[in-house]
Amino acid sequence: MNLIPAKNDIYLDLQRRLFEEARILSAELYDEWLNTILSDSIYYRMDMPQRRFREEKSVKRAPANTPIFNDDWSSLKVRIGRYNTGFVWAENPMNASRHIVSNVEVFEASTKDQFKVYSVVELHRSRLNADRKRFTVGREDIWVISEEGYQLLERIMTLDDSVVLDSNMNFFL
Repeated sequence: MNLIPAKNDIYLDLQRRLFEEARILSAELYDEWLNTILSDSIYYRMDMPQRRFREEKSVKRAPANTPIFNDDWSSLKVRIGRYNTGFVWAENPMNASRHIVSNVEVFEASTKDQFKVYSVVELHRSRLNADRKRFTVGREDIWVISEEGYQLLERIMTLDDSVVLDSNMNFFL
């Protein structure tokens, strides 16, 4: 894999955009995220990793990538629309959440005006006083320059845990 680092100004612009996205998601401004950060052609996927012992050579395996999320713009709009109904019991009272973005790397993509961005996101989420959860996800993104600035075109996420450690996954990363 021959990755060519993006120029420093592009790196800084995309890093700022990732931090802006984290702030928007932590504040649950999902309509803003959908309409300003995401491209209309977004592909948004999170896979559950398969954890196996290294010496296990069994042919019979579960699929390599079992999706938790596998969304496009329309399905994200539906998921976000649920929050506006007032009937999402897991979000009442509202969760306190913080999205922490780190390990940002930006590379030129093979398509003009697109950039491959690797990052790690840690989501800290607390509900009421005692229910605290933490999720860590590796992300591989494609960002594109548009008239609106940098927009997310594709996001492939891999959850670090092999089991979902919460009662719901009502969040975006």
